[in-house]
Amino acid sequence: MTDKQLSRYVLTDQLYLLIKNQILSHAMSAGDKINIDKLARDLGVSNIPIRESLSRLASEGLVTIVPFKGMFVAEMSLKDIDEIFEIRQSLEELSIRKAAKRVPKELLQQLLQEIHAEEDAAGELGKEDAISRMNEGLHGTILKFAKNENLRQTVTFLIERIHRYLNLHHYPIMIRAEKQEHEAIIRALLEENTESAVQAMRIHLQNSHQRLREHFD
Repeated sequence: MTDKQLSRYVLTDQLYLLIKNQILSHAMSAGDKINIDKLARDLGVSNIPIRESLSRLASEGLVTIVPFKGMFVAEMSLKDIDEIFEIRQSLEELSIRKAAKRVPKELLQQLLQEIHAEEDAAGELGKEDAISRMNEGLHGTILKFAKNENLRQTVTFLIERIHRYLNLHHYPIMIRAEKQEHEAIIRALLEENTESAVQAMRIHLQNSHQRLREHFD
């Protein structure tokens, strides 16, 4: 790879992260048409890396490409929530089965401590991203020890799309419920009871699905 190619690759990756964060944080609103020329001007780059970044985001479900009309920030809907959780249910049960015997107990104990710390921090400081951090801790750890990179990437994309819904409103009531459900999963893993951990994950995702539906609706 030449220096020029490497520079373009790095630029595209940076633009991808920048635009992705704007979509997840709703700086770019659902359904908005993306003006590629304006975006390129605002960011001081050419159209090419912008298009490459948007195509990558389209593959993750955050951008919609409409033939002859252009690119749009993906819409948000109950149908989208339902479809994401339907896929997550199967994939995260697979993840926990694959990871159950591999996650070190010391790490599980650390996750328990972090969950309680997150609850205290959320209560005292009103941090809006407490659920996101808890998800990254537990779900991220399970995905890491599942030892399947394609599985990890797929579930991570789905979780990020859920965070987009979480960022739409404040969900303080969810934090305690999420903490309790995460704790149930971790304790089952500490007891080396894979089936209980799978069941706890199933209950957690079903409850998360219902909570998000109720708040979005």
